Amino acid sequence: MKIVNDSKMLVAAGAAVVALGAGTVGVNADTVRDAVNNGDIPNAASNSATSLNANTTDPSTNTTKTVTSETDPSTGQTTTTITTSKTTGTPSQIADQQSNVNKASEDVSAAQSTADTAQTKADATSAAASSADTAYEAAASSQSQADSAVSSAASDVNAASSAQQAAQAAADKATDKAVEQQQSVVDQAKAQIKTDTKALSTAQSQAASQAAAVSSAASDVNAASSSVAKAQQNVNDKQNALNRIQGVDVTKAQQRVDNAQAAVNNGQNKVKDKAAAQTQLDQKVTDAQKAKDTADANLNKHNQKVSDAQKQVNDAKKTVANDQQTVANTQKQLDGVNNKLNNTETKQTLNVPSDLATKVFNYQSTGKYENSQEDLDARNKDQFVESDKDNVKFDASAPMSDADRNYYNLYALDLINQARTQVGLKPVVASELAKNFAKQVSDNYTAENYGFAHDPDMLMKTDAQMNAGWAGENISWSGLYAFVNSMSPNIHYSVSNFKRDIYDAIRDMLLADEDSQYGHAANFLNPDVYSFGFSWRVDINGGIILNFEGIKNRSTVITDGTTELKNQAAKLEAQLKSQKATTQADQVKLNSAVAALQALQKDNVQQAAANAATALSNAQKAASDNRKALSQARVALAAAKSDLATAQAELDNAKKSQAEKQAEIDDATAKLADAKAALAKAQSNLSEKQQVLVVAERQQKALKDKVAALKAKVADDQKAEVAAQAKLDDMKNAPAALAKANDALAVARAKYVSAKADYAKATKVAEDAKAVKDKADSENEQAQAELKTALDSLAAAKATLASAQAELARLQKVTTTTTVVVTGGKTDNGKTDNSKTVADKIEAGNDKTEADNNVAGNSQSVKAVNGHGANGLTENDKGKLHIDKNGKITVDKAAAGVTLPQAGESTNEAPVVMGIILSILSAISFGSIPKKRRQH
Repeated sequence: MKIVNDSKMLVAAGAAVVALGAGTVGVNADTVRDAVNNGDIPNAASNSATSLNANTTDPSTNTTKTVTSETDPSTGQTTTTITTSKTTGTPSQIADQQSNVNKASEDVSAAQSTADTAQTKADATSAAASSADTAYEAAASSQSQADSAVSSAASDVNAASSAQQAAQAAADKATDKAVEQQQSVVDQAKAQIKTDTKALSTAQSQAASQAAAVSSAASDVNAASSSVAKAQQNVNDKQNALNRIQGVDVTKAQQRVDNAQAAVNNGQNKVKDKAAAQTQLDQKVTDAQKAKDTADANLNKHNQKVSDAQKQVNDAKKTVANDQQTVANTQKQLDGVNNKLNNTETKQTLNVPSDLATKVFNYQSTGKYENSQEDLDARNKDQFVESDKDNVKFDASAPMSDADRNYYNLYALDLINQARTQVGLKPVVASELAKNFAKQVSDNYTAENYGFAHDPDMLMKTDAQMNAGWAGENISWSGLYAFVNSMSPNIHYSVSNFKRDIYDAIRDMLLADEDSQYGHAANFLNPDVYSFGFSWRVDINGGIILNFEGIKNRSTVITDGTTELKNQAAKLEAQLKSQKATTQADQVKLNSAVAALQALQKDNVQQAAANAATALSNAQKAASDNRKALSQARVALAAAKSDLATAQAELDNAKKSQAEKQAEIDDATAKLADAKAALAKAQSNLSEKQQVLVVAERQQKALKDKVAALKAKVADDQKAEVAAQAKLDDMKNAPAALAKANDALAVARAKYVSAKADYAKATKVAEDAKAVKDKADSENEQAQAELKTALDSLAAAKATLASAQAELARLQKVTTTTTVVVTGGKTDNGKTDNSKTVADKIEAGNDKTEADNNVAGNSQSVKAVNGHGANGLTENDKGKLHIDKNGKITVDKAAAGVTLPQAGESTNEAPVVMGIILSILSAISFGSIPKKRRQH
């Protein structure tokens, strides 16, 4: 818009510029000069302060500008304050984000409701499962008891049947003739008992009489024996008396003295030797005791070590047993999950060496790859498993539903995650962003008619467009699609073929990637990847190119009916691997503890203690034996000394005169002869009495034997009679016994039938309870899984809501920028400086009255030259203001965040300020401007 000389139009134009906030006014310096007239400001303006306030809002950017202008009448200076407030986001962005927040809040409410419902259902199914478990345990117990009752009843039937058969056989044999014959046998047995009892009584009487005769003969023998003893003692006494009188031969007596002396000497030497030996043996006992004490102490320490080692072995065994039980429990859980997975779809398994990631990343740093043969061996074992339900046609060129793309993304992710979990990496997720990014990449390749190669520029561009956080690409080509399609129309490329191509591609990229320097494996095993997207395209030759795109940015997770099961399986497999490693480590500890215990058990400390004890015992025995020998030697020495004294007395007595003793010898000899005669008589009488006793005892023994035989015979007779009577009774009672046995068999069979019926009922109850339990367990497991999914969804919804609220707060954040412009003023002599026009000052840069203005929001000092300042910049305007030596104001547009549009002919930034000033001055005057120049 042009500014004309009509002052009212000037004011209107100026006001419009301020209100719209258009950055640069579309006028040039010449037009401004024509519009400003020479002359002084009206007196009204100099006598009182004049102010202007204006507010404008740009709804398209949510920017509000407030312009406040005030003129100081004393100086003529006009201070203009321009305040710009702007939110970070536009109204449209804020509204959209508020909508996102509202939707996220609704999603949280819905997810919370779903979670509450799932929690209620899970609680109910858990209680039902617990109740069903209890009921099943009770039913199973009743079934077991019923089964035992059936077995017991069957045994009772067998026993009763055997008894009935025996009773039947007995009844069959118990004929009248047989009973009569058996009665005769009983009568004969009773008669025999009577006869044998009478004979026994007679024999017993005879034995009693003979016992009295033996007793009398024994008394006679005893009396005769006493007489013989007395006579023998009398002979001895008489012989001793004669010996004392007669004495002994002097030569013999001397020899006995010499022998006794030698015995004394020998005894003294033995006592001396034994005494010396006793001292040494006592020292050996002391030494052996010390050695035993030391060995016992060592043994106690050793036993403590053995006890500690045994405890370690026991603890290690318990730990290993617990580990094995934990592994078994986890394996059982994994088998259960895999069974569920296998029931839904054929499970493809992919196994890789546990150190694959380590080898791949070591290769990237060292250029050396360890044990590639191990990878090839694993590759040869990994084989795709066919499924009949996948034998349907697959058209790679046909449009694919989002659900089908989800299916193949989940299929590829499952294979990748099997490898990741086996090497200890966190599994990645299938996400909408990754799936869509991979699809877009394959579409871009198709649009470019791109061959089998990577297009980094396109990938980077697509990443920037979709904000995926692209982390790497793996591509694979298969010619099977083209080959099969070139054959008979009756032969088609199937879903199974497609899944095999995916399987083979991922397997070979992980385990046979040497030609690509293991880059594909490194991509799949990248620990920083959040998700992999999978897609495909048909190249110009009709082959299929598969592309796998790794991304780092998060988005909505793709799930299906088996996702939770697969996640559980992956988690359990990682858990099982860790538990097996723990078990192996604990087994090593157990082996070490067992080896340590065995080493201790082989130690000779026990034998050393036993040897020390034996040595002490031997030493003590030797000392004791020697002590006894010493005592015996001392006793023998005393006896030898006594014998020596006796021998010496006898020698002295022998040397007396034989004449002095002869009368005594004759008398003693006569008395000895009488005593011997009496002894011979007594001995003869004793012999007679003894012969009588022998005969009596022989007769007594015969009678005793007869009594014993008769007693045995009577006992046998009585047994025979009892047996015969019992047999007779059995024959007579056989019919009644048979009836009783028949009744017992019938009762046993009835009980057996009843027990079988009870067992059948208990089995039915147990089976029903098992079905209820299985159903309750299944429903509880499903409810728990739904609860976990609901809680995960709730957590995700809350996270999304928090993120949306944070983004809304960021968009609603208000940034305020304030610009102050000071214009006009008088010289020192109070006159208006009218030497140059405003436009002249802008161009020339003279009269450098400066004011420092702090621009809010960017803490940058902006200088007003000749009363003109920079306006229209906010904290988002990241450029810098420049004022050159001529006073020209410019903005570094290369750095600036915004560039205002220009109108008219001027390209200088100075008119921006000039337009604002003219608008303010017009507002102050608000009337016709006199036809003369004014100098601000």
